[in-house]
Amino acid sequence: MKQAVINSYALATLSLFSLCSKANSIQDQIQKEYERNFAIGIVLSDSDVFTVGFHDFDPNEYFNIDNEDIGTQDSVDLRKKIAVSTLPFSFDLFEQEGIKTHYLLNGRVYALSTEQDVYVDQQGQIPDKSKELVMGGYIEFAGEKYLTDKLTLSGAIGSHLMYYQNDYSYRSNALNDLKPFLEGVYLNTSAWAVVGEVNTKLKYLEHESWGKWYLWSAPHYFYGTGWGKANNGDIGNPEGWYWVNGIKVFYDFTHIGDTVQSVYSSFNRVDIGGDTRKPMNTVHYYEASVGWLMTPPFDSDWIDNIGIGLTINYGSALKGGSLVLFFNQD
Repeated sequence: MKQAVINSYALATLSLFSLCSKANSIQDQIQKEYERNFAIGIVLSDSDVFTVGFHDFDPNEYFNIDNEDIGTQDSVDLRKKIAVSTLPFSFDLFEQEGIKTHYLLNGRVYALSTEQDVYVDQQGQIPDKSKELVMGGYIEFAGEKYLTDKLTLSGAIGSHLMYYQNDYSYRSNALNDLKPFLEGVYLNTSAWAVVGEVNTKLKYLEHESWGKWYLWSAPHYFYGTGWGKANNGDIGNPEGWYWVNGIKVFYDFTHIGDTVQSVYSSFNRVDIGGDTRKPMNTVHYYEASVGWLMTPPFDSDWIDNIGIGLTINYGSALKGGSLVLFFNQD
């Protein structure tokens, strides 16, 4: 059975529990799973890095191709088990006109959840059920400097506050003897983490008669510490990095009053490392998107545009396609 990206601690525990004389090794493995859970939560909640839609599919079936790097039934099933919700925000703080620099307060609140069947006894007919939830909030102070009219360089420092919760339903009798040792430590437990992040972005923007396009490169690094009831408080230190390089194009095809309708497309390469690498099962992957956007017919400080489209992930554990609702693409 394929494990979800945010792995169940039950599976990791059970695969090692027979090695009772190596309790420290078990605790270290569980700690690493917690570190990976928090790390992958940071990556998947960044909408510039990974896009989750409302309908997942295997592009091989729709486009009559045969390439396992673009999607398989297992990877599509994995995507369907993960629900991601992200609400970003940004506020202008002040500007230093003499040095062409302005400062912002950016952030996002997010939640990721997975649900999967756990077959403890392969001969049993009723699997246990594991549900996991990662919630977080991120805020950063950022500065953006105009190097030229078309080239900007920005940098930011921020922090994530994250919470993890595991809900495990014993629907079989396979764990009855082990339940006193697992309950509240590895299963039906919770943990917290504070994770600091630094990032920078170099962006080249061109305005055209038909719209705009830009190239961008943005490395991120994060490191933190965890605590809580899970694993007897040994949560570890989530650490990782990801580097996004990409291009975005906005083609404005019609203006109706104050409303602009555009065709949007993007192509990104994402390199990843640290605790993010194993959950994504790769050192880099690609993501391409295309869609239709519309600015609202009214003034709004919260909504720049909304739209619908298609995104395809290539080369990661979550490879596949999705229908997507776009929101505030810039």
